[in-house]
Amino acid sequence: MAVGLRTDALNWCTKIAVAVESVYTVFGIDCISMKNIDGIEVFLLRCFATLMTERSVSRAADVLATSQPAVSKALARLRSLFADPLLIRARGRMVPTDRAIELEDPVRRILADLATVIEAPRGFDPRSAEVVFRLTAAETVEHLIFPHLIERLEKTAPGIRIEARHPSRDQALRWLENGEIDFRLGWLERPPQTLHSAQLYRDRLVCVVRKDHPAVRGHITLEQYLTLSHARLEVAPHGMSGRAIDEAAAKLGRKLHIGMLVQNYGTVIRTVAHSNLVATVSERMLKSSAVLPELQVLEPPLKLPELRINMFWHPRTHKDPRNRWFRQQITAVARALD
Repeated sequence: MAVGLRTDALNWCTKIAVAVESVYTVFGIDCISMKNIDGIEVFLLRCFATLMTERSVSRAADVLATSQPAVSKALARLRSLFADPLLIRARGRMVPTDRAIELEDPVRRILADLATVIEAPRGFDPRSAEVVFRLTAAETVEHLIFPHLIERLEKTAPGIRIEARHPSRDQALRWLENGEIDFRLGWLERPPQTLHSAQLYRDRLVCVVRKDHPAVRGHITLEQYLTLSHARLEVAPHGMSGRAIDEAAAKLGRKLHIGMLVQNYGTVIRTVAHSNLVATVSERMLKSSAVLPELQVLEPPLKLPELRINMFWHPRTHKDPRNRWFRQQITAVARALD
């Protein structure tokens, strides 16, 4: 499902000229004659997309499995075709021009569409396939799904690889549209109508304190919850769960007192077990923690929404046999959680 195309895909360029011709329509490149359509090869577009990601000729060459001179030559051709420097050096790295930023999304969409056109007719045998699936998922979802998913893939599809990207609420839709990722796993209160989705499992937020907490015994009051120091993830204000908690507190004209910000759920839970901090965490995540016996698990005094963890994918890949097979694997793992 990766955007990258195999070398033999270059031979398809003439067969899918209409798709490549859309470069001109999308970009509005009136200054380039249509007789030069062959000048924009798939490899040039791949180089551009990879350079925009890596911001380095050497790293782009590594990703593309080609030489640095080949990437440099491709960049020179792109600069000539688009009459723009596209990427310039500044402070030891390559910085895109305004024109390059304008072109990035259309180029990635075209590459993703070409990949679908070229690969769709081919059969998919998971036992022999070598495919990279790219996902974005919250830490709790990774923790619950990935170990069992990898165990399943090792038995049925040893050539399948998974790459997980740090979740971004603002970027995930663009990544799906551009083909940078294949799936988004997580909770969205108002998911985009443009995406396909399937529910994986339900979860809820619970409050935890240590067993011998000096102030909290079997029940936490709203005032205690709002005045005691909390441990939480550094990304919480940007994640759906953190936002839900903050919005519930804001409705009361209050906000949480944050005593510690960390990078992962495991640290939050273990720290609460050895301190007087409070945390609000995923109940499913908590159940797998080794320190669960050392904690009180309490109902939050705020009204918080149920977490409905879904899998999202783009309509472009809905009928793709690889995508469909991988969705089945994730769904099977999620069902087994219950």
